[in-house]
Amino acid sequence: MSFMQVHGQPEEEYILVSAPNQAGKQFLNRLRQQGIPFYAMVNNNYGKKRLEAMGVNHIIKVDTGKQKTWVRPSIPIKRMYLFEDSFTLCCRWIQICRAWSDKEICIVSRRDHARMTYRALGADRMIFINGSEDAELLLQPHLDKLTSVQYSS
Repeated sequence: MSFMQVHGQPEEEYILVSAPNQAGKQFLNRLRQQGIPFYAMVNNNYGKKRLEAMGVNHIIKVDTGKQKTWVRPSIPIKRMYLFEDSFTLCCRWIQICRAWSDKEICIVSRRDHARMTYRALGADRMIFINGSEDAELLLQPHLDKLTSVQYSS
């Protein structure tokens, strides 16, 4: 039985974020500051320890090299943000996230050379940034949308 069936309220949906770079980490901090529920995604212990040191409590660790371990988390997913640090790893995260959900996948990148590849793999949106300050400005409308509560009747 779901939370909605028991309590009559919508289940809280989570933002999934792969944040291997400074812009991604700033985005996680903003999500936390604004009280937006999220899970960070990592593929190694080093990344997990860095996020824990930042105070991130909800972390999903995935072995991106073994497809049979890509088990969908048992949380409702609202949207996914993948900050590109490596083309290959970003492609893998898109494949994993698309297998988990049909919700929007947004790629945040400094390069636009991979736009067609990312779209072919299932990314819905691309945001191009020059640095972490640029990311802050470009992602603010997304943060604003995430904080607005929308209930359907």
